[in-house]
Amino acid sequence: MSPKDLEQAYQKNKSRFHDYIDTIKKKAPWDIYTIINPTLIKNPYISEFPKKFFKNNKVGHGSYIEFSKILMKYYGRNIGLLVFYLITFLLYRFSFANQKKKNPRVILDVFGLVEKTVQSGSFNENYLVGVYKVFERCNIPHAILLRPYQQKRNPFVLVNFFKIIHQDARDFIIEYELLRILDFMALLRLILFYPFKTFRLVQKEKVHEDKIFNFCLKEDLESFSFESLTRYILGKNLAKMDDIEKIYSWNEFQAVERGFNYGIRKSNSRVELVGLQFYLNYETYFNTVVDDLDYEMLSSPHRVLVNGKYYLQDREKVKYDVGVSLRYGDLFRFEGVEEELNVLLLGSYAEKDTKNMLNAVRKFDNVIFKSHPAVDVSVFGKLPKNITVSSDSIYTLFKNAKVVISTASGTCTEAVACGVSVVVVASRDGLTANPLVEYGKGEIWDMAYGEDEIADA
Repeated sequence: MSPKDLEQAYQKNKSRFHDYIDTIKKKAPWDIYTIINPTLIKNPYISEFPKKFFKNNKVGHGSYIEFSKILMKYYGRNIGLLVFYLITFLLYRFSFANQKKKNPRVILDVFGLVEKTVQSGSFNENYLVGVYKVFERCNIPHAILLRPYQQKRNPFVLVNFFKIIHQDARDFIIEYELLRILDFMALLRLILFYPFKTFRLVQKEKVHEDKIFNFCLKEDLESFSFESLTRYILGKNLAKMDDIEKIYSWNEFQAVERGFNYGIRKSNSRVELVGLQFYLNYETYFNTVVDDLDYEMLSSPHRVLVNGKYYLQDREKVKYDVGVSLRYGDLFRFEGVEEELNVLLLGSYAEKDTKNMLNAVRKFDNVIFKSHPAVDVSVFGKLPKNITVSSDSIYTLFKNAKVVISTASGTCTEAVACGVSVVVVASRDGLTANPLVEYGKGEIWDMAYGEDEIADA
């Protein structure tokens, strides 16, 4: 099936896809094993089920030997991660045992980029920029709950990260402060039981979609998130802190957020959870949408704040509100394109799609490439001679851009908002994550499904 055919199949069958998954969720046991299951979460970048559903792929049943291999990989990887987690916990306790007690009313739950923090020697992030000063000005006791992110599997790098955090004047909560040895026993039990709990979700194969679902249910053991369990335990431990009234949590509604929310809401009904979706979203990023069913399962926040009116959802139990564009302040300060000189190529978090895009622009001149901030440009190998790599901000690059070419990136919306034309390159392998909507299509932006269509656009 070509990328264009896949897009058409998606548009035709997307309602049926959501109904299919939601029906399974309604009938399944509502516990941690169901809530963090990657097949049910609908993320097309984690599970193959969405793509196979829309392609209507033929699938086999697989052999016991194949399943045994998947199972052994699952146990090897997750028990290894548990050992790493235990070593990090012991190093943390040995180095930072006598930290001051915190009694915050409000918690700000956000990612902490480990390597970036270690390299710069100070904690900075671009998720909740400016929020901390607001809480300080309003004199609201708060603490920053950090999710260590993008660290190599080296606990000693984390120790350097922790040293920098503990030298910061602000109050931080590190999950290792709340852990007990019994929590590791609970994590081991959850890891051991999880594969067998997925059998409860196996469908009677009445239609072809059931065969696809059962096949992906098995394959998705490889996509299981160990962090979804640690965040679940963290949520349970936070729920025991009496002073907490509200938690503002960066929310992409992945397994890690669902497990965290469930851990808190299952244990404490007093804490209000506010999910922050202050980013530019995509229709095919299915997992970000919070439904009333998720609320009933205790996996969702109570409120969701989004980046604009377009993202508001009509719900009865989950309250959606417009939040603030914390990450896009430069957009409102942009003064316009000065001179149209360059083809600006903006990479995305989807490395394979970015590689395809790089290979499709060999015939163009004056091409400037900026990689996604979370993706090292070295992963793309030797780039074509006509491409120059830049580390400038996208708003500096917009000043001399005649067109932006990108894929699966919210920067497409930023470019259009600044008056720069955009070509969205469709994914060759899966659903295309397009942040733009029908408004302006064919005028300031368009979709391209191959090298020739990119040139035409």
